[in-house]
Amino acid sequence: MEKVFVHPECPFSENTFNLLTDFYEDPRSDFYRTHKQVFFKYVENPLKYILSQVEYLLPDFIKNYINFRIDQFGSLLLFQGVPSISYSVALGLGDINSLDYGQFMLNIEPEKVTFGLYSKIKSLKNIINNYSSQCRSDSWKTLLELYKLPHQTFCELNRHVHSYNYVIEDSRFGKSENSLSVFSLLEEIFCWQEIPKNLLITPKVNNIKVAVSLESSEVLGYSAKQLIAKIAQTFKKIFPLFLLFNLYENDLSVLVNEYFLLYKKEFNQAYHFEEISELTGFQTSEINRWIRTINRKQQAIIQGPPGTGKTFLAQKLAQYLIGGGDGFSDIIQFHPAYTYEDFIQGIRPQSQDGGLTYPLVPGRFLEFCKQAEAREDTCVLIIDEINRANLSQVFGELMYLLDDRDRTVKLASGQQFTIPKNVCIIGTMNTADRSIALVDNALRRRFAFIPLSPNYKVLRHYHKTWQTGFPIARLNRLIGILKDINVAINNKHYELGISFFLTKTLAEDIQDIWQMEIEPYLEEYFFDNLEKMDEFLWDNIKTKLGY
Repeated sequence: MEKVFVHPECPFSENTFNLLTDFYEDPRSDFYRTHKQVFFKYVENPLKYILSQVEYLLPDFIKNYINFRIDQFGSLLLFQGVPSISYSVALGLGDINSLDYGQFMLNIEPEKVTFGLYSKIKSLKNIINNYSSQCRSDSWKTLLELYKLPHQTFCELNRHVHSYNYVIEDSRFGKSENSLSVFSLLEEIFCWQEIPKNLLITPKVNNIKVAVSLESSEVLGYSAKQLIAKIAQTFKKIFPLFLLFNLYENDLSVLVNEYFLLYKKEFNQAYHFEEISELTGFQTSEINRWIRTINRKQQAIIQGPPGTGKTFLAQKLAQYLIGGGDGFSDIIQFHPAYTYEDFIQGIRPQSQDGGLTYPLVPGRFLEFCKQAEAREDTCVLIIDEINRANLSQVFGELMYLLDDRDRTVKLASGQQFTIPKNVCIIGTMNTADRSIALVDNALRRRFAFIPLSPNYKVLRHYHKTWQTGFPIARLNRLIGILKDINVAINNKHYELGISFFLTKTLAEDIQDIWQMEIEPYLEEYFFDNLEKMDEFLWDNIKTKLGY
């Protein structure tokens, strides 16, 4: 077998899949008895560990409906007729031996690991029958509306679950009869006025799976924390389907509503292009383009002159990227004294038992990555003023890892370090800062750059949206003055931005803003030609504004 990188903390190894492959080729009880201890080490004990940790991560509300039977972990299922060897764990509602209804399952085979929802087809029949007989009851209608209408809470869930496929399996041939988005299936069941003819179930179809499947090479690239988090998050996200396949009661809608309350705590609020556009004034098409770039490159720098809203935009893009998932965002600010020891790892003196010790302490980025490793969804680190530190010195070997999330380096501590694949970095860079020269070409090619310039539409949009009371005619004159200033500056890196004037009390504050923020900036820029800025002093500006 081709050599595959095995994460040092991965519960499975090449031995796991090699053993299952050998068993696949010799599926006899004698083979299992001969290799029983090896199966315990490489298959059954890792399964026990994973499921015990998944149970720990699930909220009590969900665990109350799942039967965790430790003695069932790692049980061997040999399917006769169809050549398939797999270890399966089934977590059902009530009695785990009741295989007719929906179950959470974790299945490991010679070439893949699968986890999600499994059910006999009779569960789907029962849901259809319930729809036909109970659709007039108020409680059932409440549940149906969650799936039928573009309900905001459900859309948050839908964004992450739509990629899960359901498979109707042919029990005779082991092949898929059909496969499409599970929500296409739910739409057919819940959103049509009558049960469609094409939903009649033929006798040969007996299984439905709503699951995530990872190839063995993918599994070997996951750490234990990453794999456990991914399984737990999958169970959390498809829990409403688990209820639908198991409970057929009038209070089912109440349970699903309880789940959505839990969902808001477990997952970040979904954020949409339209919301970012409303807050920032940028077009949704432009925001979509930036998001695509960040997802593709996984690191980007928003650059522009002062006052263009770089940090604000970075925070809103981060909110979108983590929206609907279990990821998180954090922000740090670089400065000239920021070092590799602060960012990656370094020796820090600490007092212990009356003496000093000098342990090797992880920096902000290592701590961030450690937390991100335990999450399934995107985590975003915002580095504000990224160019104000000596980046080559601060990033160190991180420069090598930015190119490829599969790469690994050995840190000074001897620790093997890889940037988790769910980590994105968004930096902000003030192009008026002379330290921009410290950003060398090696770093530039590893980041995508999102340029921002003064956007006067954003200024208009802000005062219109918030109804600040600043007169439109005066606002138009202010925009004209800002344009004149930027023409006089004649350098896109030093243009005067509009964020100085994004305040709801602009009418009362404009003189203070101009004299205490705008004039000092212009004085520094025109230090060798102060006469040039005379026309932009407040005494002249207030007349142009009509004060």
